[in-house]
Amino acid sequence: MLRFPSDQRTEKFLQILKRKSSPKDPGLPKVRDMAHYYFENTPHGTRKNGTKLNTKTHYDYIFREGEYAHMENREEDLAFTSYGNMPSWADHPGMFWEEAEAHRDKPDGRAYREFRFALQEEFTLAENMELVEHLLKETGIKDHHAYSYAIHDKAATFDKDHRNIHCHLMFNEKIIERDRPLPPDKFFNHYAVNRSGEPTQGYRSSREFITKEMTLHLRKRWAEMVNDKFQEKGLSTCISEKTLQTQREELVLSGRNEEAELLNRTPAPHLGSAYRNPAVMQKIMNQIEQTDHESDFPETIEETDISALSSKEQNVLIFANDALLRQVAQQIQQERLRLQKDQNIEKAKIEAAEIKEEPLIITIGDVYSYLEETASNYRKLADNKLGAYKTLKSQILNDQQLRLTAQDKAFNHQYDKTRKAYAKTAKELQHTKELAASLYGVPDKTHELAEYSKKIKLLTEERNLLGKQLNNYRHAIDGEAKEKIDDILKTLQQKNAKNQQQSKQLYAEYLSFKKQVDKYGEAAQKLSTEKMDTILFTDKLPATLNRRCKISGIQSISSLKILVYRGDSYALLDQLPTLPNTTKNIDTSYTVTAVKLGDNISHGTVPKYELQITIDNSSKWKIQTSSIPIKNDSTPEIIRLYTRPESKQKNAALQKELARHTHPILQAAHNQQKQAISSHISSLAEKLILKEKDIHLDAHWNNKSEIIDKAKNAEDRMYQGWHL
Repeated sequence: MLRFPSDQRTEKFLQILKRKSSPKDPGLPKVRDMAHYYFENTPHGTRKNGTKLNTKTHYDYIFREGEYAHMENREEDLAFTSYGNMPSWADHPGMFWEEAEAHRDKPDGRAYREFRFALQEEFTLAENMELVEHLLKETGIKDHHAYSYAIHDKAATFDKDHRNIHCHLMFNEKIIERDRPLPPDKFFNHYAVNRSGEPTQGYRSSREFITKEMTLHLRKRWAEMVNDKFQEKGLSTCISEKTLQTQREELVLSGRNEEAELLNRTPAPHLGSAYRNPAVMQKIMNQIEQTDHESDFPETIEETDISALSSKEQNVLIFANDALLRQVAQQIQQERLRLQKDQNIEKAKIEAAEIKEEPLIITIGDVYSYLEETASNYRKLADNKLGAYKTLKSQILNDQQLRLTAQDKAFNHQYDKTRKAYAKTAKELQHTKELAASLYGVPDKTHELAEYSKKIKLLTEERNLLGKQLNNYRHAIDGEAKEKIDDILKTLQQKNAKNQQQSKQLYAEYLSFKKQVDKYGEAAQKLSTEKMDTILFTDKLPATLNRRCKISGIQSISSLKILVYRGDSYALLDQLPTLPNTTKNIDTSYTVTAVKLGDNISHGTVPKYELQITIDNSSKWKIQTSSIPIKNDSTPEIIRLYTRPESKQKNAALQKELARHTHPILQAAHNQQKQAISSHISSLAEKLILKEKDIHLDAHWNNKSEIIDKAKNAEDRMYQGWHL
């Protein structure tokens, strides 16, 4: 077998990996998925001879336009294209890049800068696009530079089960000033100002992307963005911009030797176009197959000196070895993720079973919130119906209005317009005559009287003309237009009747919803005088405190620190302080609150304890004293095992957001529990409104006689003074 000395340990590890990936051996090593990383910052591409590429030709290539629209013998697919900040004179990005090339003033000048970087097959196209857009925004290209990019997606050359997804991002480094648009002959010119300091042509060119430090920053930032997306999707996959040697050293320092050993290899070279001929590709595939076979039978491996091989042949061997290692690592990662998925399912099933066994506890506050929310919902419905009713009511006409509308519609809405104009002119004429009459015989008012006389004449002519038009319309109404008007009137009457029926229905629905508003609102008002923490219904609540109970209905007792004192177990509600250095002579006594396992549960609560704790000689916490604090009203302090109504409302949005990220099995269990609680709450609310006396307050507390008495008292208080 041909190999480099530095790769011998990697080949041994390859044998280990393949044995570990056998179905007979589920003990998979935890290796990170070798996701592909590639990010290059290129200031205008060059040919082999060092000359600059034609900008428009390069754009055509990455956008698969022009002569590259239908390339032969290429499996690559154009998955997505986008562009932005193109000036008004560029209807298409191809026009912009063509102008950019035309105005490239020097042979070594640059019209664009290109980022070429790998995307990830674990992400959807939309997720990869989101990452590209994030990069555009973060670098400022999105806001300040003309750009275009294309995403290419093709099958990986040496592993058809995987995809090679990457992005070509071209952008012009001119910083666009949106309030100073420029034509092509000035857009690409150097920035210049006049004697007053006012810019006359060109935009400033950004120098932000030319430094090595910026390239290193971009490479690192891209890796962080991709890894954040991996973490968001719950994948253990990651990429790194660091060299294999640096990554390996970091893994060794963190004790992850198996992962470090996988990186103990010669980095795969970039094959380039020289290796794209079929013969070389076949040679690489044969070498991968040979290495794969020999790793299954290590006893057949023969050491061979490769010093006589050409650099091209050595690169082929390195590439083949690296490709195979990536394939095996990906297989292991997929198997490990499958096992993790199975474990998550089993864990979710166990947690779901626990959720279904959690006690249901409903308080007066829960019913009160339901009544208020229901009243609010009905109020919105009532308001909507009332608004719709008023709108429709305004469209309902009486018989006279219907006939006038039909007549107006028969004459293309000119009849009503003429009628109103005649009335307006007649009114103005009458007013003018009254003003003129007041000036008769008044000295020095001859000129004003003459003006009024002229106006009267004009208004009289206008009124007479409108009067003739009205007479013509009226003759037509009684004559040739009568049949047309009757048909229009019939249609309007039908529509009007329908509107009347709908308005009655809307008003009836409004009254129905208003009745519900009053019913639930009055019930909530009556209930508001009660103590909100009073329990109305419980199910599956144990008689004594155990590890499956939850503090405030949220924090499980089993997750708390447990200390034993005189044979009793106490669950601490406070976080213990960090253990101090016991060699120093300092006070190590603390007061913490706790609950005691085995205490009786009364009304959904248990006593609260104050513990004095200290550190013994073996540096362990121990309880010195235990007591129940007393409130000002001489009653002991308590801890609730259920969530108070106000806390439920505050945490509703947070709980909903957390539920979105849980396993579907857990989501289903939570929804089932939520539906059961909602059903009991609505049932209790409806029975209270109807004043039914057969309400079953199924409170499984520790004293049955106490349950009956408390339930009866609560029910009596609920009905006291109610008149529904």
